[in-house]
Amino acid sequence: MMKYYFAPLEGITGYLYRQAHHAYYPGIDRYYSPFVVPKEKKHLSTRERNDLLPEHNKGITVIPQVMTNHAEEFLRIAQVLFKEYGYQEINLNLGCPSKTVVSKKRGSGFLTVPCQLECFLETVCSALALDGIKLSVKTRLGKEKPEEFACLLEIFKRFPLSELIVHPRVQADFYSNTPNWEAFSWAYQATDSTVWELCYNGDIFGWTGFASLCKAFPGLRAVMMGRGLLVNPRLAKELKKLREDGGSKEMAVGAANLSRFLDEKEEQEERKRRYEMYRRLLEDYRLVLSGEKNVLFKMKELWMYMCLDFTEPQRYWKQMKKAQKLADFEAAARALCQEQRLCENGLYRKSL
Repeated sequence: MMKYYFAPLEGITGYLYRQAHHAYYPGIDRYYSPFVVPKEKKHLSTRERNDLLPEHNKGITVIPQVMTNHAEEFLRIAQVLFKEYGYQEINLNLGCPSKTVVSKKRGSGFLTVPCQLECFLETVCSALALDGIKLSVKTRLGKEKPEEFACLLEIFKRFPLSELIVHPRVQADFYSNTPNWEAFSWAYQATDSTVWELCYNGDIFGWTGFASLCKAFPGLRAVMMGRGLLVNPRLAKELKKLREDGGSKEMAVGAANLSRFLDEKEEQEERKRRYEMYRRLLEDYRLVLSGEKNVLFKMKELWMYMCLDFTEPQRYWKQMKKAQKLADFEAAARALCQEQRLCENGLYRKSL
C-alpha cells in the first residue's frame, strides 16, 4: 500500500498549517517538520519548540527534520526530541539546495564531502541505536552531476536507515529541470539488499506524473509531496483514488483524461472547503502573530500556491499582492473561491 508524506516547506508548513490541513484533508501518513538547525549551547528556539510540541501535533504523525554536518550537534538535538518530546524517528536533511546552506556544507552541501558524511552516519547511527531512535535521510543526487549519487548510495547502503527519501535532482538544479528517474532507479534497484524503505520526492503535481511514476516503479511504497499539496490540499486523496480506480499499467494513459470531480456540486463544495481551511488558518495566525502585517504576509505566502489550482486567478492574485489590509485580502480570496472554478483535470498552471 502506498504511503503519502507531506514535505516540509520553511515558513509555511508549521504546526498551524499541519493541523488545519489534517482537519480538512485527512489521509497524510507523515508530516515532516521544517528543519531544525542546532545552535551552540541551545536546544530549540521558541519557534521550533512550538512547532514540535506534542500538544500542537495531536492526531498526526510528525517526523522532525534536523540539518547539520556535526554528529555531536545532531545527537544532542536528537536526545532532546526523544526524551523531552517523545519523537522516535529523526530525519537528516541532505536535500536543501540553498546557497547559504550549501556553502556551510549543510543540506545538499554535505553531499560534497562523502567521507565526512560516512563518518557522521557511523557515529550517529551507533549512538541512536542505543535508545532505539530511528534515522531516516532525505537526500538529493549530489551537487552538480547525477553520477555522484552512485557513491552516495553505496554509503547509505552501509547503514540501518529506516527510510531513504530521494529527490532526484542535484543541488545545482534547485527546483528546475526534470527529476532524474534513471538515477532514482539506482536506489529503487538497491532496496532488495537494504533495510531501509524507499520514498520518492519531486514534482508530484497531479495524476499524470504520479501514474507514470507508479508504472515506472511498481514496487514503490511511499511518495513525498510538497508544492503539489500546497496548490491542491486534497492531492493525496486524488492520487489514492487513481490507484484504486485504475491501478493497472495503463493508468498513465488515461490519467490525463480523468475528471477530478464527480459533478459541479462536488467542485463547488471543494472550493468552499478550501476557503474554510484558509479562514481557519487566518484566525489561528491572528492568535499567535502580532500585528496585521505579519498575518497578511503569511496569507500571501500561502495563496501564492493556492491560487494556482484555479482556472483564472491572475486578477484576484494581483489584488491579494497589493492588499495592505486583511479585509482587502479577504475580499479577494473570497471572490476567487466564489467566482472561479478549480482546474478540471488537475493540470494546473505553474506560475501566476
